[in-house]
Amino acid sequence: MIKMQIIHRRSGFSIAAVSRWRRLALPPPQQPHVTSEQVTHAVQEVEKLAQKQIDQNAYSGLAIAVVFQDKVVYAKGFGVRDVNTKAPVDADTVFQLASVSKPIGSTVVAELVGEGKITWDSKLSALDPTFEMFDPWVTRQITVRDMYAHRSGLPDHAGDLLEDLGFTRAEILFRLRYQHPDSSFRSHYAYTNFGMTEGAVAAVKPYQLEWEEACAQKLYKPLGMTSTSSRYADFTARQNKALGHVLVDGKWVQKFKRDPDAQSPTGGVSSSVNDVAKWIRLQLANGKFDGKQIVSEKPLAETHHPHMLTGFNPFTNMPTFYGLGWNVSYDEQGRLRLESFRWV
Repeated sequence: MIKMQIIHRRSGFSIAAVSRWRRLALPPPQQPHVTSEQVTHAVQEVEKLAQKQIDQNAYSGLAIAVVFQDKVVYAKGFGVRDVNTKAPVDADTVFQLASVSKPIGSTVVAELVGEGKITWDSKLSALDPTFEMFDPWVTRQITVRDMYAHRSGLPDHAGDLLEDLGFTRAEILFRLRYQHPDSSFRSHYAYTNFGMTEGAVAAVKPYQLEWEEACAQKLYKPLGMTSTSSRYADFTARQNKALGHVLVDGKWVQKFKRDPDAQSPTGGVSSSVNDVAKWIRLQLANGKFDGKQIVSEKPLAETHHPHMLTGFNPFTNMPTFYGLGWNVSYDEQGRLRLESFRWV
């Protein structure tokens, strides 16, 4: 199971999550300082909850990490990574992260923006002249930001069925020019893996890197994420990896394999909870890791800003948004919450 949900940054800790405060019309309310003892208690409760989920057969396996004051204070696996061998999940077990790849990918693009050869508003027509949308005017105007905000006008999940049929990334991106828009440009949100994939592919063009290598050079290696990759072959080569399971007649069965290379920027990252915790530390430290600025603060902060309205929370009636690779929302006290989650 892969899930990331938001815990308030002012509290000083994060559970498999990233969050930060932002100033709205008024400063956010001050919260009491969270102590180590409170974090310890919270971890104990989360551990009980995780084990209960395994005991109740809600998941075959999961892993949790806790970051507090820029340190990983807890990392543990639960359940099994393969129901056939009963091999257990631990903090170094590598999972396929599915759509959690999106905010990881937007972190890579933020680093590229910080280097200065591109901006979030660089036009795809300048970066990748081979790419076209159905409308020639949109082709000329669409930017990296548009693709990462899911506001291109492409229909929801455009291109995904072609991937299911075995088409390559290049073939799918070429065929997007034949896809009639579902809405006018920049007017609506529609979740499109291959639109965002093109944004990533275009972003690395000036650096003369393939996307997968850019991820390794610009993010994974600087953070020491040695169990992380954007290539499916690297995942399959891991010994300590969680296989894909489905629930059949009340039992978890290792049944399907998922090769996400065609949409690697949006669904192709594999990583362990120990490695993901390093990325969380970078997010919470405004792009710094172990005191060194790995990703420039300003372009990284833009990934956390609302870009498109996606709906309203049915419990609070507060609006929800999409940023750049992140789901973005606010609570009643004006605190920003970032989310990216996926169950596998």
